[in-house]
Amino acid sequence: MKPSVFLLKGLAASVVVFGVVAAIAGLGRWISGPEDGPEAAVAPATKKAIAAVAVDVLDLRVTSFDVNGHYDVADPLGVEIRFRPPGEEGDSHYLYVTVEGAGTRDLAGCGEHDDCAEWADEGGTFFLSWQEEEPEEDPGILTLVFETADGEQRSVTYAGELIEGDPREQQDLPLSVEGDLVRLLTDDRLSATTTREMVDADLPKWPQDDTRGDPVPTTPAAVAQWMVQDGVTDPTGGGRPADTKAYGEGAVGAELTSPDRTVTVVLVPRDSPSVPACGAEWHCETKRGVVRGWQPGTAIAIRRTDDAVMLATVRSPRIAALPRNSRLGSPGADYEALADGYGADNLVTTREFAEGVDLSWFEG
Repeated sequence: MKPSVFLLKGLAASVVVFGVVAAIAGLGRWISGPEDGPEAAVAPATKKAIAAVAVDVLDLRVTSFDVNGHYDVADPLGVEIRFRPPGEEGDSHYLYVTVEGAGTRDLAGCGEHDDCAEWADEGGTFFLSWQEEEPEEDPGILTLVFETADGEQRSVTYAGELIEGDPREQQDLPLSVEGDLVRLLTDDRLSATTTREMVDADLPKWPQDDTRGDPVPTTPAAVAQWMVQDGVTDPTGGGRPADTKAYGEGAVGAELTSPDRTVTVVLVPRDSPSVPACGAEWHCETKRGVVRGWQPGTAIAIRRTDDAVMLATVRSPRIAALPRNSRLGSPGADYEALADGYGADNLVTTREFAEGVDLSWFEG
């Protein structure tokens, strides 16, 4: 597993707010923990506190921190740490440490490009995934997730040293998987609630502005930006918010039009009673976790994201089968771009991403 937001514009964006505010508020309640009782002395965790625990447990020589390492994916308790092992120079060693609520990640199965292992210990379950080096291209990467007995998901991702096989057996890593990383993830302070000492820790090189990456609701313009990043062609007929009434409260989407096609992406809350599905009237297949379907004039792709179900729809009179290999020209190319896309497509994104959207052809 590789570790990778907009100012609300106009009345059209308001449909997003009511559906997503509850998610953000719930996130805040999970982080804040109990308000009184014997746990009152325990402080709600912050990104700085998570970083402080990692530095303390692993005795890191830090070269830099980044509180918005994923840019368009909000992670209230995630922090990127660059560090220098003893005897080395530079900052080529990377950690991403985060704590997430129960069910945030789907830990079942193994990614198409990953090797994986799973084991129970320390009162919970560990999930390890890794990708080996690609010579002269990629040093490889590993992620270890610890799911506690109450479902909290704590994870650490490492990159830097070449990953040459099962990282549990690799002796030249600066941090051992079953020693150092397990010790970090099972430390009681690495949690949504931590100690006041960690919250107040003095961390040299901690950024002055650590509000970067704070969560905001995704807007239709943000959805359009992800569509373009996935490879959808800029529409000659412009773009606008999609009609999401059929998908209930909290859904958000964008529609892009050109003379030969209309391309729509709608994000629907995972727990919505209107989650899209490939019904009996469609020709359907599932490939790499993406449901693909078609009927004359329309092709759809459905996939799950961190907090939503994404429905991509391409309408064109040229569609008479499931688009493959872009043989349909622009309609087929746009469909494949979305079906195979890696856009975040979440209902919550970051303020920096939201404010950075610049699509002159998008209305609203």
